[in-house]
Amino acid sequence: MNETRAFLSANIKAKRKKLGLTQEKLAELVDVSYQMIHDIEGCRTWVGEKTLLRLSEALEAEIYELLAPPGMDFSAPANAVRPLLVERLRAKIKADIDRRLNDFFVIQE
Repeated sequence: MNETRAFLSANIKAKRKKLGLTQEKLAELVDVSYQMIHDIEGCRTWVGEKTLLRLSEALEAEIYELLAPPGMDFSAPANAVRPLLVERLRAKIKADIDRRLNDFFVIQE
């Protein structure tokens, strides 16, 4: 399962519950089907830009909050959150480069 999809799923569900919204009500606010919300929260589907924007508006959240690791504290000053995000990004880039290099050398052998 894609990590970002898992983050989106968990964050949407948490924010929806915090606002006291059902999946049906959120679907109505976002103008998508209940099944779409159900599938997003269940990590079975991804969303397009427009749907992501409508979700962020309905959930009173910024898009980056929906895509970030669950539980990240965005109430802290930006200069406190930035190092956490940068370090996470560095780790993901390093892992991606390592994977690609390994794939390359396996193909070359």
